[in-house]
Amino acid sequence: MSHSLEQIKIAKRYVNSLFTGLTTKKDMDQAAKDIVDLGKMIESSDDLRLFIKTPLLSEAQQVAGIDKLAAKAKLSKPVKNLLLLMAQNRRLQILPTIVWETEQYRAKQSGIVPVSVATARELSAADQKKIQTEIKAVLGKDILMQTHVDESLIGGLVVQVESTLIDGSLKTKLDKLERELTGGKAA
Repeated sequence: MSHSLEQIKIAKRYVNSLFTGLTTKKDMDQAAKDIVDLGKMIESSDDLRLFIKTPLLSEAQQVAGIDKLAAKAKLSKPVKNLLLLMAQNRRLQILPTIVWETEQYRAKQSGIVPVSVATARELSAADQKKIQTEIKAVLGKDILMQTHVDESLIGGLVVQVESTLIDGSLKTKLDKLERELTGGKAA
């Protein structure tokens, strides 16, 4: 799943707010577990995916749905409150990004470097392992790697490590070649 920069920016604010409001490690661990579990529920339930993405539901309907979901899933009060706030702000559609950002946040807290890898095609398990091993060797740290497909890349890959973007995509190389050949007048 790819996440837009705007969604990531918004999700970071929600996640930072959630975790800075928690005082004990136990509460933080429970909130992180609840959000990861929520991510698994979203992946496995077409109804839940439809619920969070449907703009036709009123705020009251979304809040009622969150109340039922929180009770059924036994979500902690801070996570339930986060979901209710998101429903009130009409932001439930970014829940998958919240899940991803929670994983990133917790990884950073543990000293693990989050890495995002975009490729033009789905990577095999062997390719993922090879890329993960190479990035880990370069950084000298443990990493949490998230991969997603971006067909616009044509080939190659784009790696983001924190705020550093390494673009080795065929699309970027072709765009650069076109600019060089046209004297910088490429569209």
